[in-house]
Amino acid sequence: MRFPIRDLLLTLGVFTASGFLVWFLTSIGPGPAGPAGGGGGGTVAESGVAQDNAAVAAALNDAMANVVERTLPGVVSVHTDRQEIVLEHRLRGGLPLESVEKKIRQPGVGSGVIISRDGLVLTNWHVVQGVDVLIRVTLHGDEEPRKATLVDKDESVDIALLRIEPRRMDEEFPWMIFGDSDLMRPGHFVFAVGAPLNLPETVTQGIISNRARRVSDTLDSYLQTDCTINPGNSGGPLVNLKGELIGINTRLVIGPQESASGQAYGLAIPSNEVQDAYERMINKGRPRGYLGVTVDDWPDMSYQSGRQPECAVVVGVDKGSPAAAAGLQKDDLIVSMDAEPVRSSGDFFRRLRKRQVGETLQLGLKRAEQKLTVSAVVVDLKTIFEAEEVPTSRVLGGLTVRGLRRAERAGFALPEKGGLLIEAVAEDSPLKGKLLPGEVILRVSEQAQDSGAGVQDMAQFEARMEAIAGQGGFLTVLRARGGVEVVSFGGKS
Repeated sequence: MRFPIRDLLLTLGVFTASGFLVWFLTSIGPGPAGPAGGGGGGTVAESGVAQDNAAVAAALNDAMANVVERTLPGVVSVHTDRQEIVLEHRLRGGLPLESVEKKIRQPGVGSGVIISRDGLVLTNWHVVQGVDVLIRVTLHGDEEPRKATLVDKDESVDIALLRIEPRRMDEEFPWMIFGDSDLMRPGHFVFAVGAPLNLPETVTQGIISNRARRVSDTLDSYLQTDCTINPGNSGGPLVNLKGELIGINTRLVIGPQESASGQAYGLAIPSNEVQDAYERMINKGRPRGYLGVTVDDWPDMSYQSGRQPECAVVVGVDKGSPAAAAGLQKDDLIVSMDAEPVRSSGDFFRRLRKRQVGETLQLGLKRAEQKLTVSAVVVDLKTIFEAEEVPTSRVLGGLTVRGLRRAERAGFALPEKGGLLIEAVAEDSPLKGKLLPGEVILRVSEQAQDSGAGVQDMAQFEARMEAIAGQGGFLTVLRARGGVEVVSFGGKS
């Protein structure tokens, strides 16, 4: 789905004209008062300005509607039918409710985006994962859903690749092109398209709120947007004003007292990461490279002082990673890769994505007053995840919990530390019927409204649970299917 240059120029022209008009009206101030008894109709000049303003607004409306109109055919609703374990509540002999786990067939809905004329669709892996999952997709203009099959998945990126079953041999599908997510800046207008709350082809508009949350080569990088996003938007596209795919909507960032109802910021996987995952899935022999370094841009004050970004700043190095073996340290400035200048974090990752597993990179660094060159070998990220030791499990308060692996953190869009994964809930636990395996405990508190520090590790969790064991408390939990809820235990309500 290519976006005509005419519409792009119209959009840019309209925004330029709008800005000039606002500046002009502000600078001239209020117009002269109308004649007494004139009924407040205003002068001829004021009437002309109002008409011009209305024309600019109408043109802006049309330009943005054109983007949406060309985007919708490339967006699909993804319907799933999977086997799930749910909690069934029931009375026994008039006694209080008890909860039992039961296997059922559970319908689900998400979104996806067509990225090839032969019907390949990208969505989130968490939208279609599960046991014995049946997948169907509904296209723009279709009343009946079509069967789709899972082609491949990349759990480290939370991306799945589907193929639509065509109705005829030569059928072609409308498709969306990738944009460059590294070019997105806070304040850029974007659209989120999908099927939130099972309402297909819903469009919301907003801006990029933050360009990079936790940027690293383990894919802890997300675009943050204030577009209204609800359950069902997962897997759908985030689109720029040119109608290009610049992200896959994946998660909400919501507070512990908020429901998953869109009153939050949304996270989208940047399109450059999505495209890299897509190319690796269709080229089976190409693994994903890994250095184990987290970088950010030159501090914002450099822009405010008029200086240009000139490096990527190291803000974290994974233990046991190639970056650690090479000697990279926090606060190092990466100024070059293989003698070519590195001017930003986006520049660094664009270059890194092109490198093959096994290649040795020469990184030019500035460390305090020193200039250094270090060598780092790109390794296969999959082998790193597979070799990662599973954190030790503990049984505390009837819950079997453990720390999260890196791939699990990426799937939940969680930071590098904090949170405990629930592996099992004992039958006699006061939390039986309230929690399920696969969910993540984020916080333990005495009050439901407590927004204090979250669970950082097993020791802190155990200490917090022991401190409130006699009186009960509240757990802030990230549900496996998305959304944050506060759960009471020990008589608290």
